[in-house]
Amino acid sequence: MRLPGGRIAATRAFPPRLVHVIAGNAPGVAAMSVVRGALTKGVNLLKLPSNDLFTATAILRTMAAVAPGHPVVRSFSAVYWRGGDDAVESVLFRPQFFDKLVAWGGEATIRGALRHVGPGFELVSFDPKTSISLIGREAFASPRTLAEAADAGAADATFFNQQACVASRFQFVEGSVDDADRYAALLCERLGLAREFSSAGGPRVPTDLREEIDVLRSLAPEYRVWGGYDGRGLVIRSPEPVDFHPDGKIVNVVPVTALSEAVTHAGVATQTVGVYPGTRKPDLRDALACAGVQRVVSLGQAGGMPPGLSHDGFYPLQRLMRWVNDE
Repeated sequence: MRLPGGRIAATRAFPPRLVHVIAGNAPGVAAMSVVRGALTKGVNLLKLPSNDLFTATAILRTMAAVAPGHPVVRSFSAVYWRGGDDAVESVLFRPQFFDKLVAWGGEATIRGALRHVGPGFELVSFDPKTSISLIGREAFASPRTLAEAADAGAADATFFNQQACVASRFQFVEGSVDDADRYAALLCERLGLAREFSSAGGPRVPTDLREEIDVLRSLAPEYRVWGGYDGRGLVIRSPEPVDFHPDGKIVNVVPVTALSEAVTHAGVATQTVGVYPGTRKPDLRDALACAGVQRVVSLGQAGGMPPGLSHDGFYPLQRLMRWVNDE
């Protein structure tokens, strides 16, 4: 390009050396890491998570079988060591070996990664996230719209059996307590259906969580609970969001008088917000963005983030590359 002063400049996206610390909550993380690493044409080391030693390994072995000796195949390695092992990481995470550390995972993983960041060794962080849903009063216009909203809410809540960041855990319903109960009962039915990215039976509810939910069952009518502990889905209706982390196809439904009230429960750790109906999104987008939310979708479309869009508030491929100017 010709710059305003008459100088000529060119910019190259130079291939980086990346070490990826990937999460094991959903197999898409490994696949996405391989795809992005291949697109950079750089060198990639995948540190496997203890709860998924197989997805990245299977992908790389398949690549090697399809095109043995291909430069992209040769640019990848997958290894495992115990996370936080300083004997490995203090030696490996250095700028003479890698340019960037691409870290996925919970708070402990990200804080551990920060210990090694320094000049010449940059952190690209996919922080721990959670997601919510906002259901407008339009859902109660007819039995058809209520069923439509419950189906969409269940699809977002059960994505990879609620293990993915995009999976909805808290759903705020604009209406009365009776409206929220109608939605919650129908949602619980829909949670038990098998879908493309979930099973009819998810993980059984752990004992400590069961004890907390049993206490809430005894507090009716202020709290109501639908479903059991067999992993097919459970819904809790409460006046405020529960103080524990719903997991394994558990959804917390909270009635609000206006969807704008629900925005106060969003923050920088809120990745995706599903809105029903989609026509309500323009009224909520700015407030959600100010709260720290990175993604607003129509309810039911939280899963399957389209390629090329931003992820967690930034464009990953641009962050992964090294940008070199010739001026």
